[in-house]
Amino acid sequence: METVFLETTGARHLVRLGGLTALERRVREVAKQGAQRAVVAAEPVVFPRALPIPVEFVAPGTPAPAGARVERADVVAGIELVDEAARRRAEWQLIRGMSKSFQGPVDALINWRMSMPITRLLAQRSLRLTPNQVTVTSILVGLAAALVLLRSHGYPLVAVAGLMFQLNSVLDSVDGELARLRYQFSKLGQWLDNVSDDVVDNLFIVCAGLVTGGVWQWLAIGAASARIVASLVMYVDVYRRTGTGDVFAFRYWFEADKVTADDVYDPKALSTWLRSFGRRDFYTFAFAIACVCNVPVWVVVHGAVIAATVVGLLLLHFSVFRHRRPPARA
Repeated sequence: METVFLETTGARHLVRLGGLTALERRVREVAKQGAQRAVVAAEPVVFPRALPIPVEFVAPGTPAPAGARVERADVVAGIELVDEAARRRAEWQLIRGMSKSFQGPVDALINWRMSMPITRLLAQRSLRLTPNQVTVTSILVGLAAALVLLRSHGYPLVAVAGLMFQLNSVLDSVDGELARLRYQFSKLGQWLDNVSDDVVDNLFIVCAGLVTGGVWQWLAIGAASARIVASLVMYVDVYRRTGTGDVFAFRYWFEADKVTADDVYDPKALSTWLRSFGRRDFYTFAFAIACVCNVPVWVVVHGAVIAATVVGLLLLHFSVFRHRRPPARA
């Protein structure tokens, strides 16, 4: 059983970063690295939540147990928490590391510049907002964006709807960053986040079609319906295999050898960049730009192309799987 011995100076381990004390954060970090027990050379403290490994407190100055790995409880993100300036640098370093390793191009280049300052603000202890509450806020903003678009009778409101939709996308990053920063993960949060994205996106496409009128409204309804069916198929497949609503766990037949999402979204692969066209961070940004430029028809066209591509891939996927099934036993 690997033991980690955490040393500290004074009360530095009680400094808060991103809503957690340095000590609680370090215990969770070493547990994630594989430690099964932590011994802390400091006065005992009570943790607000259960920790993933047992923690034993010993008097300051006590030597490390034999064979234990020695680390500092007051060093976070490689920065020693000697003063407030160091705390702020360490906190920002932590938040900068909260992005998914397989994030899309718009998240990597644009959205983080807005989402991470919001995450830092919401992580303050005084606010006590949970990731699920941020998700609900994001849903409301997205639904309001669709309603504004539907009720628009001229350029200003179309542009406002686009900007609101982009805000929904930014908040969609914030809830995940906050969950990772505070170690507040839940299956409910995962389902709420993924399913709400589908609802908001498809409603926005339909509203764009209704505002544009003519054949575009029927194309929008068809695209949204196809996307809903495709999403349901993916959710059922993923839930059967993993028991979760993690859509990033879905694998097409040509991705059967991909173990993690990092394997699927390898930034060096051409397929990753082609796939970006259908990733949420990209198309929500494209929808927002289309509305700001007063071209809501692009929302319908882009949504229809994504729907056709996904449905086509799924039809091929299940066709290939059907032909690969072993023959039934006599």
